Amino acid sequence: MSYAVEWMPGVVAVWTVLLLLIVPEFALIAVLVLALAALVALVALAAAALVSPYLLARSIRHRLAQPATRPRRRWIDSPSASPSHSDG
Repeated sequence: MSYAVEWMPGVVAVWTVLLLLIVPEFALIAVLVLALAALVALVALAAAALVSPYLLARSIRHRLAQPATRPRRRWIDSPSASPSHSDG
């Protein structure tokens, strides 16, 4: 990997900061976008915290509703169901 590729994120960050300092309208838009992203993340975190007990209780209830001993499925119902190798 060349040094140009390794330094690219730093150069982009520096030029972005300079652009935001030179053009305040871009800085305002950037701040609004970051604030909106933080708000969405906060709402998603609150929703996950509120819904997780419900999902946990639902999965436990579903697990308890299943019968403890399930009948095992037989993959081969009869000996004639298996392919015979004496045909060829």
